[in-house]
Amino acid sequence: MRSSAVSNAVSVLCAGVLLAACSDQATSPDAPRQAATPQTASLATAAALPEPFTARGSIDPYFINQAPELMLRSSVTADLAIQRLVTAPSVGAWHTHPGPSFAIVEQGRVMITRYSKKDGCTSTVYGPNESAGKTYYEVAGEVHRATVLGPETAVEYKVRFNTPIGAPFATPAADPGC
Repeated sequence: MRSSAVSNAVSVLCAGVLLAACSDQATSPDAPRQAATPQTASLATAAALPEPFTARGSIDPYFINQAPELMLRSSVTADLAIQRLVTAPSVGAWHTHPGPSFAIVEQGRVMITRYSKKDGCTSTVYGPNESAGKTYYEVAGEVHRATVLGPETAVEYKVRFNTPIGAPFATPAADPGC
């Protein structure tokens, strides 16, 4: 019964926060990105872009088991966050996240480059018109970076799980040489 209550609470929280937070005036806490060129910056300001926001709150330990498709578990109280990121065309810094993230690329094209010792560097482009689709996930501890491919500014929505309370969403990582 408790896992059903937690599952319902997480669903209601996510829906409510998305609706309520659309007017928040926060900036993106993602890893720093290189500055856009003056031409790119003028393109971004010419179009009416949505404001970025972050809604963040602590959630007690949970175990959601909706077998066989889904299992989420946390044994610690951690932060859950929902964000809208608005990023001009640029190359992002290499970084990791303390918990998993799920993303939807609503506008633009975002290339995620991942590094692992096993596979080396791999890149996939996401966006509304991309063959890979417009959704992706980031694994906790995985070294990666995002590149917003021009000329359009990217608008992404992210849900972040298991971030230590009040901790940054991203930690800089060394360039793996990709």
